[in-house]
Amino acid sequence: MFARTETAMFHEHVWGRAAGILFLRGRIAFCDRTGKPGGSAAAPSCLIAYGANNAVILRDCRLEGAFVALTRQAPNRTPSLFAEIA
Repeated sequence: MFARTETAMFHEHVWGRAAGILFLRGRIAFCDRTGKPGGSAAAPSCLIAYGANNAVILRDCRLEGAFVALTRQAPNRTPSLFAEIA
């Protein structure tokens, strides 16, 4: 999804619910069905992990970017780093 961390959607569905976020380096590039390069995403993108197991998988994947581990907190709370991901 777009890494628009300030949006209401991000606050409602990611902050306080996700176990981790991988902020991808660069913009996602698209190809047509033949593999011919097309355009790129209009904004930075990130991948969201829900659940500790999925966060570990996302953290350990080989995609370029920065992984941020999160704790799940009550809605409207600022997320904090999640030290329990092994």
